[in-house]
Amino acid sequence: MIAKFSSVFPQLLKSGWLRLRCHLWHNCPMTYRCTAIFAKGDATILEAARRKWKGCLTRSIDKPFQGVGFADPGADRCYPLVFNSAQEIEHSLIAKSMKEELPVWSEKFSNTVFVFIEARSFGGVSEYEGFAVNNGHTLCKHSGEDALKNLVAYLDVTLEEGQSFEPFTRGYFHICRDDRRP
Repeated sequence: MIAKFSSVFPQLLKSGWLRLRCHLWHNCPMTYRCTAIFAKGDATILEAARRKWKGCLTRSIDKPFQGVGFADPGADRCYPLVFNSAQEIEHSLIAKSMKEELPVWSEKFSNTVFVFIEARSFGGVSEYEGFAVNNGHTLCKHSGEDALKNLVAYLDVTLEEGQSFEPFTRGYFHICRDDRRP
């Protein structure tokens, strides 16, 4: 099946059909994707994140914990934003860089625990995976059931059964963008 799809993939891409389907997938009100890093820290961390991952979405967080969060530029789309394929690739590369480079980058803030979380939802079903890191050392990795609950515990957040994590509310990184600078 994969071989069959890969043979028609270039034609679908060229025709625009695949790009339209991807655009609808990402902007569908029932889908959500966010790759983000959270920490109980201050604006110093946000500034460093902006320098490291140019274009990332950043903001201070007051609830459910006091700290900061930053996400890849394509995360958290809640508006009918249209990105071209080059931008989509750039956003994916930044998300990948955040995941791969966070452990080494965390050494700059040796007293801070960083929590990396990838959130994906479709049709009301959400999946989370990620890790916590401090001073270059991975403290834990979680995926599957209870992953979100276990990861946000490193931020001193307690989630009850079925409770959501406010920073994964659609539009969270696009609202209150006073921390974002070009």
